[in-house]
Amino acid sequence: MMKLLFSFCVTFVLYQQATASSAVLNCTNFVPKIPDCPTVVKVNWWDVPPYISKDSAGKVNGILRKIVETIVKTCCGECTDFVYDSPLNPSNNSEILKSKIGKNGSTISFPVYGEMTSVKFQSHPYFPVIESPGVIYIEKPQDASNAGSAVLEAVFRGWPVLVLTLIMAALSGIIMWALDSYWNPDQFPSSFFKGSWEGFWWAFVSMTTVGYGDRAPKSFIARIFAFFWVLVGLVIISIFTATVTTSLTALSLSNDINLYGGNIIALNNTEEQRYGVKNNAKVYPVPTVDDFAQAILGNSKQYTGDDVTVDGGLIDSYVAGFFQDKLDESVGLRVGTVFDHQFAYGFVITNEMVRNQNIERCLRRTLSTQESLITQTIQSDMKALPEPEKSAAEEKSSNLFDPNSDIFKQAVFVCLGLIVFLTLCGIAWEYCYWRPKQKRENPVKKVQEDRALTPHTSFEELVAAQCQELEDAMITEVMAFYKAFNRKLEDIRKRHLRDDGINEKGGDPDVLDLSQQQPDEQKIKL
Repeated sequence: MMKLLFSFCVTFVLYQQATASSAVLNCTNFVPKIPDCPTVVKVNWWDVPPYISKDSAGKVNGILRKIVETIVKTCCGECTDFVYDSPLNPSNNSEILKSKIGKNGSTISFPVYGEMTSVKFQSHPYFPVIESPGVIYIEKPQDASNAGSAVLEAVFRGWPVLVLTLIMAALSGIIMWALDSYWNPDQFPSSFFKGSWEGFWWAFVSMTTVGYGDRAPKSFIARIFAFFWVLVGLVIISIFTATVTTSLTALSLSNDINLYGGNIIALNNTEEQRYGVKNNAKVYPVPTVDDFAQAILGNSKQYTGDDVTVDGGLIDSYVAGFFQDKLDESVGLRVGTVFDHQFAYGFVITNEMVRNQNIERCLRRTLSTQESLITQTIQSDMKALPEPEKSAAEEKSSNLFDPNSDIFKQAVFVCLGLIVFLTLCGIAWEYCYWRPKQKRENPVKKVQEDRALTPHTSFEELVAAQCQELEDAMITEVMAFYKAFNRKLEDIRKRHLRDDGINEKGGDPDVLDLSQQQPDEQKIKL
């Protein structure tokens, strides 16, 4: 039994070794599946991660490399070898790559820009492999310090309507004065300046629906005009309010990005650069993603010039995802929008691979059947640049009154400073002017305060206090009357002297001079 079990185990191990050895490719006598297929494929390529690039170990990797090698090996054989290292590889950009297509013995060149429907590139067979999902617009976050200024600009943008409102209110005020001043001179005085000002005040208060009620027309025709003006005023003030509201809404919600005339950064000789030029943008090309980010942030002026303010940058979506640590919000950048610009990354075959038409047919047929492989490769190797936490509209809305903005801080500090200053002025006016004046002008009130009643005051004391208050009030009235009477009498005396031509120094024994007499307060009390 033990011998039988041992022999079974040995047989199983030998079977596994034989299976593993058969799985190892034997490329010693390799013959391509299709004649004229090269056994060694020389690749002309340029560094554009994540499509193809060299890693830190110097090995060429990338999703486009995997897909192209799989398609070629399917048609030519698994033993087909690819050579990426040559004195001219990698190229710096796509234009250099295009100039070297078919040269130096290269049979495949990629990545090459094109359309998903293209089959030719510079008379060479073209095979579109990966379609770009679009071009990402990278920008700096909204500057909170500019949001307050933008609000003021939006408000001031409605100044024509405000001027029209004030002009029509002034016109209505003059008309109301003309219609109602005869029947209502107390509220609309006969004087043009005073009456028209009161009319303007009434018109403005009425059109804003505040309606204090301190001024109101009384004549029939003036009230008819008031009906008309209130309706017109409501429409005018509504237009002004709508204008300001529309400006603020457009400011907070509008996040349209217009490339036309903008200063845009893009990687040198890429499809994004061409897309920016097609949209009439001033495109400044940079060689690397690091330069791309620094130029947008404004930290580098090497490729733009000192007097240029960069609005944003254009970059391929998959490239942005690969370099997300250099382009996300942690470095001060954000995704503005994604432009729906579709283009393809593909490869071109030259030299011996175009000698046999069967190679091109096989490559196209294999490419059409590898959609699942392409999708899986993209999903496993591609990364997406994270979207910002707030949309552009939300960020603008929150920045309109951002407490960290300079204009908000200035407004708060100025208002607090004015409050403190006016408070100190009010306290000084209270204790240095108003209270001393009250003490001088109202001595009776001071006496009344000194006679403050308490819950223990008797009825007799209460009656005496009220009598004393009444007496003090009467004395005050008599004193005021006597002073007024004396001033009036003095005026009459002077007019009498002027009319009769009598010398004031000589006097007139028949005229009673009371101007120098003072009332005796004790006699008044008696």
